[in-house]
Amino acid sequence: MKDKKLFLSKAQKNFPELYYRDIKPDVTEFFASTGDSFLLDLGEHAVGHFSFAFDNADDFIDAPIRLIIKFGEDMREIEDDFSAYEEGLSKTWLQEEIINLDFPQKTTMPRRYACRYIKITVDKTNKPVRLFDFCFRASTSADVSVLEPAKTADALLNKIDIVATNTLKECMQTFFEDGPKRDRRLWTGDLRLEALTNYYTFKNLEITKRCLYLFAAGNCDKLGFLPSYVYETPYYFSGSAHIADYALLFVVSVCDYYEHTGDTAVINDLMQICKSQLESFRKILDENLIVTHQEGWFAFIDWCPELEKLTALQGVYLYTLERFSELLKAIGDEEHKKYSLHLSEVRHACKKHLYDEKANAFINKLDNGQFSVHSQVWMILGGVINGREAEELLVSCLDSKDAKQSVTPYMRHYVTEALFKLNLKDEAVQYLKKFWGGMLEQGADTFWEAYIPENLDFSPYDNRVINSLCHAWSCTPSYFIRKYGL
Repeated sequence: MKDKKLFLSKAQKNFPELYYRDIKPDVTEFFASTGDSFLLDLGEHAVGHFSFAFDNADDFIDAPIRLIIKFGEDMREIEDDFSAYEEGLSKTWLQEEIINLDFPQKTTMPRRYACRYIKITVDKTNKPVRLFDFCFRASTSADVSVLEPAKTADALLNKIDIVATNTLKECMQTFFEDGPKRDRRLWTGDLRLEALTNYYTFKNLEITKRCLYLFAAGNCDKLGFLPSYVYETPYYFSGSAHIADYALLFVVSVCDYYEHTGDTAVINDLMQICKSQLESFRKILDENLIVTHQEGWFAFIDWCPELEKLTALQGVYLYTLERFSELLKAIGDEEHKKYSLHLSEVRHACKKHLYDEKANAFINKLDNGQFSVHSQVWMILGGVINGREAEELLVSCLDSKDAKQSVTPYMRHYVTEALFKLNLKDEAVQYLKKFWGGMLEQGADTFWEAYIPENLDFSPYDNRVINSLCHAWSCTPSYFIRKYGL
């Protein structure tokens, strides 16, 4: 039985140390009158708090000054007109502040920001003023002193690795955040990819353990699935969204943790929760062992517009069953035989009911006949097909104009994983270089939440300005580069 207080206590015991450093931007001082503006460049993406000072220029000010301070993760964000934003996600996530200052003073802004650029506009002052002593105090729980360079002779892969590790660093705060600009939550899907990359880079095992316990303390929905996100500030709160594929990936994250640590104490704590996630999912299978529709949004998979998700979701279930069965076998739990048998039965059912022999692809009526990379990738990762058959299917769907393609680095991770699983190493490297390298060509300091090369304005929220340009699920090139010695 879950013990929320116990899990939260163990999460707190693994509270990470935060490391701070002061970044001085390229401008040291600026003399300004009403309407003047200037730009500060930190030289890198950073997460933290901004401070500055102001004083009289030649005469004492006789009224408060009003400043508009805008923070941007890139220059496009600085140049965007925030007043034109029509709300999808809340406009308050846009990083722009209007502040009034009564007297010459040093000011530390109370909110935390994620940015590279800071634009300061003097909206109103009766007298010229001098602004100076600009400082951005950056924070992270990633200990950069333990990070070793990637051992790659490929210049592009090396650049990708640097930006990927920086992306992870920025998202490592008191837990694995999904994005330090917006949401600032712990999501299961992001947790899994951040933890994988962390094992090969900063090696902070405590933060991973902390995140697993935070989810374990969460409230389950009526189907029995764990929450897909949690908050911890100013107090712990279990999120209201319960997404089936994320609940399964919590189990996979536990399996990953054991693989990299051998820590049986954590596994023993979380074992029943892992089993309950798989049991809950099994209840939404039909008599043919195929997942059924549920009311409401219950699967994520990717932000691809109009994506049909049932086949891909079935693949996530198989992927989880296989990993969990391997975990049970590794710790000597005889129940691995039960899960392994069920895995074989579900794989057989998927090939029978979800695979179109004429099309040589997973195209079926449950997904309204849609052909997607997502379905093919997750069926491959789920072990329904393998070998030459799987290789030909994966390569063909990635090249197909008729197939729905992934739009997030999150799903691109699993495409890359499928390529490596099939020993298509050269194809995996080229895929990684083309996608993440494409963001580099656009000037990325950190990797983005969503990226469609032919549509740079794409947003899951219908407005690019709200997108996160430093997003946790984008950091996994460093995992692939280091794990496979690219």
